[in-house]
Amino acid sequence: MIEISEPGGEQDVRRVMAELRAAGELTLDRVPWARFSHAYGPADDVPAMLQVLYAPEPDAARHGLVNLWNKVRHQGNSDTALALAVPFLLRIAATPGAHGRGRVLRLAAEAGHRNHFGTDLRTDLFQVADDPDDLMIDGSGRPVVWTQQAAREAVTADAALLIRLLDDPDPLVRANTAYALAGALWPPPEVPAALRARLAAETSQAVRISLVLALAQLAVEHGDPDVVMWTGELWTDAANTPDVRFAAALSWLCATTQPVPDRMLDLFGEVVGPDLAGWMQDVPWPDRIAEPGGLVAWLVAFLNEAPPVQDRRAVFGGGGPSVSPGDRAGPGS
Repeated sequence: MIEISEPGGEQDVRRVMAELRAAGELTLDRVPWARFSHAYGPADDVPAMLQVLYAPEPDAARHGLVNLWNKVRHQGNSDTALALAVPFLLRIAATPGAHGRGRVLRLAAEAGHRNHFGTDLRTDLFQVADDPDDLMIDGSGRPVVWTQQAAREAVTADAALLIRLLDDPDPLVRANTAYALAGALWPPPEVPAALRARLAAETSQAVRISLVLALAQLAVEHGDPDVVMWTGELWTDAANTPDVRFAAALSWLCATTQPVPDRMLDLFGEVVGPDLAGWMQDVPWPDRIAEPGGLVAWLVAFLNEAPPVQDRRAVFGGGGPSVSPGDRAGPGS
């Protein structure tokens, strides 16, 4: 039987990261990597894997990220080593000239997320971490929620760095920045303000979708009572672009338990198509959108409603060609 670690003890990654931040600027050699682990053993090899991500050769950096991702976010689970790596991943993503910065940023953002196990429902799309009352532990007896909390606190601590990345020239970086900021545990007020400012200037459809989802997720998690009204106004306003209306409709569904309005189903019938399916491939929230059936199958499963929605499946037709199965937990997503 695995013994559960003591809160605040040496195995509590939350305490370790807080102490490292309090001591000053983080460096790889100050982190007690060997005390923690990833899917394949002690995490003392993580610093070398992080250094590979700075490689000037694109293939070396890409293969390095694949290797790191497989070890620290194995099969959709975040190991303690990934929480420790978040500050370094964010700095790599912010380094001009580093390769695959958007995917590096995605890994940092995923660190604080629970394993979705291939499901995206309106009841859980915005749920970042596991329920703390469900005491799941890793193979070393550390509660999984400690890792998630530590990673989200690391994102919060680097919110200023991430806000700057909202203006990055790479759309994939901007989309994953929105995703990362939405996962901050206690984001400063500058975060929603920066997301709104970026949304007003953004030209990429995938990034606009990500910005709307990020704003709505933060509002839902932190109990903003205006989120249902705000998202409702966005998706019902025909003057808004299809990508913004679709993102707002998804957000509205996540913010309320009200039934899916017929008018929203009409909207989905209008906007779901190859263009939207393509944009959604670069939106970090969906877990299994790159599966047979593509956006249409994902949307029907997301709605998870009784016959009225199932009967409308044909109306959503055209969601673009199916693509080969993909895994959200991998660096190619």
